[in-house]
Amino acid sequence: MLTGAGLLRLAYAANILILVPICWNMFLGSGVASVFEGKVEESAGLRLLVGSLWLAILVGSAAGLYAPRFFAPIILIQIFYKTLWLLVFALPLIAAGKSDQVPWGIAATFIAIVLSYPFLFWFSGVWRQAL
Repeated sequence: MLTGAGLLRLAYAANILILVPICWNMFLGSGVASVFEGKVEESAGLRLLVGSLWLAILVGSAAGLYAPRFFAPIILIQIFYKTLWLLVFALPLIAAGKSDQVPWGIAATFIAIVLSYPFLFWFSGVWRQAL
């Protein structure tokens, strides 16, 4: 059974598996259009902003494999920003009967992360060391 740093490494490994193809697409592929399934308007500024955030999380996650507790705030940032995106962007579209406008690939990934990473963070015990 994984405990402590191993739980954090699980989250970092998942981030790497998810973000390598996404970052590749953001910077070298079709960008926002394919990552967001054509449901978010493409712009160079948005691609750079979102791509930079995801690349930073990717690099931090790679470093987190070696120093899991030090890079634990990356997990918290993901929980917060992905929860906000789901609540402020996806949920209002669903409530308005416009679920066809939700990029479900990203939304499903965000939901999985928002539901699982708090447990990985909690049971890793990192929060106890921060107090």
